[in-house]
Formats: sequence, structure tokens, C-alpha cells
Amino acid sequence: MLVLLWAAVAALAVPVVLAGPTSAAAAEAAAEVPALTSRAEVPMRRAVAQRGRPSYSPALRRIHVVDHNIEKRSGAMSRALTAARKTAAEVVLLQEVCWWQADQLRRRHPTWTVVYKPERERDKCMRGSSRDSGLLGVRRQVGNVAIWTGGSTGLPTTHTFTTQRVKSDRTGLACVSWTAIVRHRACSVHLISPTRRRELVVRTRQAREVRRITRPWVGKQDLVVLGGDFNAEPQRATMNQIYRFDGVGRFREATKQRLDGPDCRCRQVTGDGRRAKVDYIFFSANRTTARGFRSLRVVKTASDHHLLIGWADMDVSDRT
Repeated sequence: MLVLLWAAVAALAVPVVLAGPTSAAAAEAAAEVPALTSRAEVPMRRAVAQRGRPSYSPALRRIHVVDHNIEKRSGAMSRALTAARKTAAEVVLLQEVCWWQADQLRRRHPTWTVVYKPERERDKCMRGSSRDSGLLGVRRQVGNVAIWTGGSTGLPTTHTFTTQRVKSDRTGLACVSWTAIVRHRACSVHLISPTRRRELVVRTRQAREVRRITRPWVGKQDLVVLGGDFNAEPQRATMNQIYRFDGVGRFREATKQRLDGPDCRCRQVTGDGRRAKVDYIFFSANRTTARGFRSLRVVKTASDHHLLIGWADMDVSDRT
């Protein structure tokens, strides 16, 4: 009787002895998992962890871009900057920016590299210059802005096309460049808008100049971002100068698809009052791969153009 009772007690004691180390290991593993204050933090933390570097390839880097023709409206520019903060965009490209709006951008964001290229004069931009900025008198300039939000040490450059609609125009590219493993370049452009036959010819020639200017950059394996208001729909001859596939250009468009295969050159409304697609975000084809993804979102603002928020997974491997 005593033997049987002792065996029963020993049998009950075995699970207690074995469970000790198992419980300690589980407690140690649980201590490594941080507590979440809400379920909403799970996707948020994943997004922050993945932003800027796709997990499936260390050679790919996600480039976020915001592009907007603000039509000289400060409210539209504020929406673009808000979108840039929310998406952690390192490139912001703006068109139809008054000179004083560009001046405000520089003052309010001293850690950014802000490049401004005046292109023409418009009365809507008329404002007296302040002595603080070192500019006196009344100015009316409107132009393009290219911003790198990653630092104030980017290299600013501007390029004026040889072909203009009128002699007083200075249409061209506002660009900023910086190095992060490879040389990055981001340019903002606004091709002329009239649709008469002569203007159509001029606009196509300007697009050809974009191809000419960017050719040596792509040839040196730089990563080039190009965005803006091209005032031409995807299937127009003007855009043949930009598209890598089904064209003679060097760029791939930000769309909701993988980077491999031809661009669809699809119609998509970006505003402009004509319910047409005239605004684009492009990435240089030399740095796109079949493994990457790209995306584009269109948002309405106070401008007559829509705000574009796009990204692409780009190859940033060193090819030297």
C-alpha cells in the first residue's frame, strides 16, 4: 500500500520537474517580444521597418516621390508637403511655383536641398521682394522646384531648353543630385501647354531635350527620377521621347505593376480640367529590375492638377 502511494506521488511530481525549464524558456522568449499598445501599431511598425528597403533583396531600395503642379496655390503646396511627410518621400517635385513660395520653402526647411528654376512671369505671382532675401523690387516669376529631403548638401543644377515657345520663356529642368551608394538625380519639368500645331512641335522638341540632357546620367548608371507636367497624354508623340518601352526614352512610369514588361501607357485622369493624364512620375530604366514593384496614387487638391504619390523599388548596387 505504501509502495503504491509513493509511486503515485512520484508520477505526479514528474510533470512539475519537466515543466520548469519549458516555462522559463517561454518566459524568456516572451520577454523579447515588445508589447503593443494597439492592433493598429502592427502594420504601422511593419511599414516603417520596410520603408526604404524591400525585404526581399538588399540590392533594391524603395524610392518615394511626391509630384504636384500646384498652380501657384499655397494650399496645394501644403498638401504636397504633408503627403511627403506621411510617406517619408525623399523627393518632392513641384511645378507652377511662385518665386516667393520657393523662398518660403527654403526658409522653413533648412535641412532640405531646394532647387528653384524660374521659367516665365505671371501676374498671379507678383509680390514685392524683401530686403532679408537680398532681392529688391517687384517680381512675377513662376517656375519649377526639385527637393531632396535627405539633407541640405545636395547639388542643385538647372537646365534651360534651347527650344522655347517665346523668347522670354526659360522652360527647362530643375534638378537636385546626391550620392547614396549610387548617384541619385531628381528633376522637375513643365513642358508648354498650348495645343496649336506649332506648340505641339515645340513641346515634342522639349521632350527630346529632356532625353538629351538625361542621356549621359543614365549612361553613367545614375539613378534618375523625373516628374512633372508634360502637357501630353501617354500615347502622344511627345511621350515617345520619355518612355523606355514603346518609345525611344530612358524611363519607366510609376504604375501599379511590376517593373518588368512594357509600360501600358494607360489613360489616367490627373486633372487639368480636361480629365486627361498629363502629369507623371518616371524612374530611369537602367535601375529598374524584374524583382521590383512600383505604385502610383492620385489625390485631388485645390490645384487644377492632381497630386501624385509614387514609389518604385530600384537597384542601387554599385556597378563600378
